[in-house]
Amino acid sequence: MAAWQWAKIRRTIHILKKQRVVLLRQLEEINENLRLVPNPSRARRKLLEARVNIKEALRLNARALRNLQSLFHVRP
Repeated sequence: MAAWQWAKIRRTIHILKKQRVVLLRQLEEINENLRLVPNPSRARRKLLEARVNIKEALRLNARALRNLQSLFHVRP
């Protein structure tokens, strides 16, 4: 791979790490809000759905990071 391609991969890894921080903050906020919202409510269901979606986004983010970082181990 050319140097510019490796630089692009490094930038993408950096962006994914920033995205992970944002997702973790959102997850933390949702968990705080869940403590405040009454149990059987529409708002609580929405928060729980959002939490599931963020956890899935974190899982995919981690997988993408692992895949990109593995490229550096096969670098010639």
